[in-house]
Amino acid sequence: MIWKSLLIGIIIGTAVSVGNYYYLRWTLKKHEDRSPKESLSAVMNCYINRFFINFLTIFLVYYFGREIWMLAGTGLGLIVMKNVSIIQEYRESKKHPWKKKGSS
Repeated sequence: MIWKSLLIGIIIGTAVSVGNYYYLRWTLKKHEDRSPKESLSAVMNCYINRFFINFLTIFLVYYFGREIWMLAGTGLGLIVMKNVSIIQEYRESKKHPWKKKGSS
């Protein structure tokens, strides 16, 4: 029963995390041709929205699930995309260690 709740939480958290990741990518792509001030404002709004989405997810899992293991799994799932991004950056830096990100 514990593993089932944990797995359900991880699935829910991962789904929300993937949605947040693609929401950020969409925002960045949409605002790449705009002025830096507008782009910064859009990205800040995106992060604020993502924060509230994560908070709402945790609240809904707590309210409807009422299981601490499901809540823990949701928390783990919400940080999945951060770890995937770190691994992608590490692998990219190993391909071209002499290049810094953002330099030509």
